[in-house]
Amino acid sequence: MARKRIVASFLLLLLSWAESAWGWHWFDPAARRNQKGIDAYRRGEHAAALEQFLSAQGLKPGTPLLKNNTAAALYQLKKYQEALAELASVDDAKLGAARASLHYNLGNIQYRLGQYPQALESYKRSLKFAPDDVQAKKNFELTLKKIREQQQQPQDPQPDGQAEAERQKQKYSAMMQFLNQNEKKQMEKKKRKVSHAQNERDW
Repeated sequence: MARKRIVASFLLLLLSWAESAWGWHWFDPAARRNQKGIDAYRRGEHAAALEQFLSAQGLKPGTPLLKNNTAAALYQLKKYQEALAELASVDDAKLGAARASLHYNLGNIQYRLGQYPQALESYKRSLKFAPDDVQAKKNFELTLKKIREQQQQPQDPQPDGQAEAERQKQKYSAMMQFLNQNEKKQMEKKKRKVSHAQNERDW
Protein backbone atom coordinates (compact mmCIF):
# COMPACT_ATOMS: atom_id res chain seq x y z
CA MET A 1 0.00 0.00 0.00
CA ALA A 2 1.44 3.36 -0.98
CA ARG A 3 2.22 5.65 1.94
CA LYS A 4 0.33 8.92 1.86
CA ARG A 5 2.50 11.98 1.72
CA ILE A 6 1.88 15.53 2.75
CA VAL A 7 0.75 18.00 0.09
CA ALA A 8 3.84 20.19 -0.04
CA SER A 9 2.66 22.83 -2.50
CA PHE A 10 3.29 26.43 -1.53
CA LEU A 11 0.66 29.07 -2.19
CA LEU A 12 1.86 32.31 -3.76
CA LEU A 13 0.06 35.56 -3.07
CA LEU A 14 -0.60 37.16 -6.41
CA LEU A 15 -0.51 40.79 -7.50
CA SER A 16 -4.24 41.00 -8.11
CA TRP A 17 -4.79 40.55 -4.38
CA ALA A 18 -2.17 43.13 -3.55
CA GLU A 19 -3.82 45.65 -5.86
CA SER A 20 -7.03 45.46 -3.88
CA ALA A 21 -5.31 45.32 -0.48
CA TRP A 22 -2.70 48.07 -0.78
CA GLY A 23 -3.63 49.96 -3.93
CA TRP A 24 -0.71 48.60 -5.94
CA HIS A 25 -0.73 49.04 -9.70
CA TRP A 26 1.00 47.08 -12.42
CA PHE A 27 3.39 49.99 -13.11
CA ASP A 28 4.67 50.03 -9.49
CA PRO A 29 8.35 48.85 -9.60
CA ALA A 30 7.85 46.49 -6.65
CA ALA A 31 4.73 45.06 -8.29
CA ARG A 32 6.59 44.44 -11.56
CA ARG A 33 9.43 42.67 -9.78
CA ASN A 34 6.98 40.60 -7.80
CA GLN A 35 5.26 39.58 -11.03
CA LYS A 36 8.61 38.66 -12.62
CA GLY A 37 9.29 36.55 -9.56
CA ILE A 38 5.93 34.80 -9.89
CA ASP A 39 6.57 34.09 -13.58
CA ALA A 40 10.02 32.64 -12.78
CA TYR A 41 8.56 30.60 -9.92
CA ARG A 42 5.94 29.07 -12.20
CA ARG A 43 8.68 28.12 -14.69
CA GLY A 44 10.49 26.34 -11.88
CA GLU A 45 13.29 28.94 -11.78
CA HIS A 46 13.19 29.35 -8.03
CA ALA A 47 16.58 31.02 -7.59
CA ALA A 48 15.61 33.68 -10.15
CA ALA A 49 12.24 34.06 -8.44
CA LEU A 50 13.93 34.58 -5.08
CA GLU A 51 16.11 37.32 -6.57
CA GLN A 52 13.06 39.19 -7.87
CA PHE A 53 11.10 38.84 -4.62
CA LEU A 54 14.04 40.10 -2.57
CA SER A 55 14.49 42.99 -4.98
CA ALA A 56 10.81 43.87 -4.56
CA GLN A 57 11.20 43.70 -0.78
CA GLY A 58 14.00 46.20 -1.06
CA LEU A 59 11.46 48.67 -2.45
CA LYS A 60 8.63 47.74 -0.10
CA PRO A 61 10.22 46.16 3.00
CA GLY A 62 8.03 44.23 5.39
CA THR A 63 5.21 43.74 2.87
CA PRO A 64 3.41 40.48 3.84
CA LEU A 65 2.78 39.49 0.22
CA LEU A 66 6.44 39.80 -0.69
CA LYS A 67 7.60 38.01 2.46
CA ASN A 68 5.26 35.12 1.68
CA ASN A 69 6.49 34.87 -1.91
CA THR A 70 10.10 35.10 -0.77
CA ALA A 71 9.40 32.24 1.64
CA ALA A 72 7.86 30.26 -1.24
CA ALA A 73 11.07 30.52 -3.28
CA LEU A 74 13.22 29.65 -0.26
CA TYR A 75 10.99 26.64 0.43
CA GLN A 76 11.44 25.31 -3.10
CA LEU A 77 15.21 25.76 -2.70
CA LYS A 78 14.97 23.64 0.49
CA LYS A 79 16.06 26.56 2.66
CA TYR A 80 13.40 25.80 5.22
CA GLN A 81 14.84 27.71 8.18
CA GLU A 82 15.15 30.87 6.09
CA ALA A 83 11.60 30.40 4.79
CA LEU A 84 10.32 29.99 8.33
CA ALA A 85 12.06 33.20 9.39
CA GLU A 86 10.34 35.10 6.56
CA LEU A 87 6.85 33.96 7.51
CA ALA A 88 7.34 34.11 11.27
CA SER A 89 7.56 37.90 11.13
CA VAL A 90 4.35 38.37 9.10
CA ASP A 91 1.35 39.82 10.91
CA ASP A 92 -1.54 37.70 9.61
CA ALA A 93 -4.04 40.37 10.59
CA LYS A 94 -2.73 42.43 7.64
CA LEU A 95 -3.48 39.65 5.14
CA GLY A 96 -7.25 39.58 5.36
CA ALA A 97 -8.59 36.74 3.20
CA ALA A 98 -5.06 35.49 2.53
CA ARG A 99 -4.48 34.48 6.14
CA ALA A 100 -5.42 30.88 5.35
CA SER A 101 -2.66 30.66 2.75
CA LEU A 102 -0.10 32.07 5.17
CA HIS A 103 -0.81 29.46 7.84
CA TYR A 104 -0.99 26.66 5.27
CA ASN A 105 2.46 27.66 3.98
CA LEU A 106 3.79 27.94 7.52
CA GLY A 107 2.51 24.44 8.26
CA ASN A 108 4.35 23.02 5.24
CA ILE A 109 7.63 24.57 6.35
CA GLN A 110 7.25 23.34 9.92
CA TYR A 111 6.44 19.85 8.68
CA ARG A 112 9.62 19.79 6.59
CA LEU A 113 11.59 20.83 9.66
CA GLY A 114 10.07 18.01 11.70
CA GLN A 115 8.13 20.47 13.87
CA TYR A 116 4.97 18.39 13.73
CA PRO A 117 2.99 19.88 16.66
CA GLN A 118 3.61 23.40 15.31
CA ALA A 119 2.67 22.28 11.79
CA LEU A 120 -0.57 20.78 13.11
CA GLU A 121 -1.46 24.08 14.78
CA SER A 122 -0.72 26.01 11.57
CA TYR A 123 -2.98 23.75 9.49
CA LYS A 124 -5.65 24.14 12.16
CA ARG A 125 -5.43 27.93 11.87
CA SER A 126 -5.54 27.69 8.08
CA LEU A 127 -8.75 25.67 8.29
CA LYS A 128 -10.20 28.24 10.66
CA PHE A 129 -10.03 30.80 7.84
CA ALA A 130 -10.75 28.35 5.00
CA PRO A 131 -12.78 25.41 6.37
CA ASP A 132 -13.28 23.84 2.93
CA ASP A 133 -9.60 23.73 1.95
CA VAL A 134 -9.07 20.09 0.95
CA GLN A 135 -5.26 20.28 0.95
CA ALA A 136 -5.14 21.82 4.42
CA LYS A 137 -7.50 19.11 5.72
CA LYS A 138 -5.34 16.37 4.22
CA ASN A 139 -2.15 17.82 5.65
CA PHE A 140 -3.79 18.26 9.06
CA GLU A 141 -4.80 14.58 9.10
CA LEU A 142 -1.40 13.33 7.92
CA THR A 143 0.43 15.47 10.47
CA LEU A 144 -1.83 14.25 13.26
CA LYS A 145 -1.13 10.67 12.17
CA LYS A 146 2.60 11.40 12.20
CA ILE A 147 2.42 12.71 15.76
CA ARG A 148 0.47 9.64 16.94
CA GLU A 149 2.99 7.30 15.29
CA GLN A 150 5.82 9.06 17.13
CA GLN A 151 3.97 8.79 20.43
CA GLN A 152 3.55 5.03 19.94
CA GLN A 153 7.23 4.42 19.30
CA PRO A 154 9.16 2.97 22.28
CA GLN A 155 11.25 5.58 24.00
CA ASP A 156 14.96 5.00 24.42
CA PRO A 157 15.68 5.20 28.18
CA GLN A 158 18.85 7.15 27.44
CA PRO A 159 19.54 9.75 24.77
CA ASP A 160 22.23 8.70 22.32
CA GLY A 161 24.70 11.12 23.86
CA GLN A 162 24.23 9.72 27.37
CA ALA A 163 24.45 6.12 26.16
CA GLU A 164 27.72 6.86 24.36
CA ALA A 165 29.11 8.58 27.45
CA GLU A 166 28.21 5.54 29.55
CA ARG A 167 29.95 3.21 27.07
CA GLN A 168 33.06 5.38 27.16
CA LYS A 169 33.00 5.37 30.97
CA GLN A 170 32.78 1.57 31.09
CA LYS A 171 35.58 1.26 28.54
CA TYR A 172 37.78 3.62 30.58
CA SER A 173 37.07 1.70 33.80
CA ALA A 174 37.97 -1.61 32.16
CA MET A 175 41.20 -0.12 30.82
CA MET A 176 42.17 1.28 34.23
CA GLN A 177 41.44 -2.05 35.86
CA PHE A 178 43.69 -3.79 33.34
CA LEU A 179 46.48 -1.26 33.88
CA ASN A 180 46.21 -1.57 37.67
CA GLN A 181 46.40 -5.33 37.48
CA ASN A 182 49.37 -5.16 35.12
CA GLU A 183 51.09 -2.67 37.42
CA LYS A 184 50.59 -4.98 40.40
CA LYS A 185 52.14 -7.86 38.46
CA GLN A 186 55.13 -5.72 37.55
CA MET A 187 55.59 -4.65 41.18
CA GLU A 188 55.44 -8.27 42.33
CA LYS A 189 58.08 -9.23 39.75
CA LYS A 190 60.36 -6.42 40.98
CA LYS A 191 59.92 -7.53 44.59
CA ARG A 192 60.84 -11.11 43.69
CA LYS A 193 63.94 -9.94 41.82
CA VAL A 194 65.04 -7.77 44.76
CA SER A 195 64.45 -10.61 47.20
CA HIS A 196 66.36 -13.05 44.99
CA ALA A 197 69.31 -10.63 44.67
CA GLN A 198 69.46 -10.16 48.43
CA ASN A 199 69.46 -13.92 48.97
CA GLU A 200 72.37 -14.28 46.55
CA ARG A 201 74.42 -11.62 48.37
CA ASP A 202 73.72 -13.29 51.72
CA TRP A 203 74.92 -16.59 50.31
